[in-house]
Amino acid sequence: MYNRRYTGKIELAVLDTAGTFCDGPGDLRHRWPLDDLRGCKAPVVPFYEAMAQFGVELEWAEIRKPMGNFKPTHLRMMMNLPEFNRQWEEKYGRAWNEDDFEAILAAFRPLMTKYIVDEDLAKPIEGAVEAIDKMKEAGILVGCDTGYYQDDSHALNAVLAEKYNMKFDVVTNAEKVPGRPSPFMVYDCMLEAYKLTGKVIPCEAVVKIDDTAPGMICGNNAGAWTIGLYASGSNDYDKLASSKPDFLVPSVKYVPEIIFGQIGLFQHTRSQEFIEAIGILIHYQPGHFFAVKLPSV
Repeated sequence: MYNRRYTGKIELAVLDTAGTFCDGPGDLRHRWPLDDLRGCKAPVVPFYEAMAQFGVELEWAEIRKPMGNFKPTHLRMMMNLPEFNRQWEEKYGRAWNEDDFEAILAAFRPLMTKYIVDEDLAKPIEGAVEAIDKMKEAGILVGCDTGYYQDDSHALNAVLAEKYNMKFDVVTNAEKVPGRPSPFMVYDCMLEAYKLTGKVIPCEAVVKIDDTAPGMICGNNAGAWTIGLYASGSNDYDKLASSKPDFLVPSVKYVPEIIFGQIGLFQHTRSQEFIEAIGILIHYQPGHFFAVKLPSV
């Protein structure tokens, strides 16, 4: 982890999209019987339906494994899973090739465009609008990064702005710059913030908020603070903890409590230990030191 000596204020918050501030958990089994009730369904459904067109059906848990990556990368990682290869070779009598990859990706694209603005999915997670408003009221710029294609990201943000007045100061995506776990989407938000304000924001004044391990690694690679959300999206507590974020909380509605609060330094020895601080319950990775005094505003 990084040596946290910065004592200034947080100036930029970079939030992932699905499972972080929108497309949250809920029971949609009346539409999709395989629904696992977790958030971030908008990418899962089109991946499932696109692969099913080619005779391969993966469990949603398998589809979620590469979540956080740019969508073509995500698809390639799924196609390298043992279960995908077993079903593919059973159906076609051969291993998949690049033409097959491109064909599935082509089937996926219009489905992604359809589901990203689906009325059941393109809506804020509980507390997300309020969390973003609190950060903006405190003078924090709020950015959005995503593994979606640029056109799909713009379409989703337009719906959220029109229906819920959820607006971002800066936005980026993994089609524009290399995606997670590289740091470049965070850096791109920092660059766009500079263009907007004329002010250089140091990495130590940035917090990356995400529901996936690649998102936490992205933030760590950027030298930013990291807050993992373990109950609202694709990755659970253990998966997120393995990526060593600074904080783990259930959902984005707790983020302002972290940014505006002051928490001491703890060491933990029991798994799934809860520490009560600043009025909320915060998970910590067992046996790991977290320098958890975030800069106050």
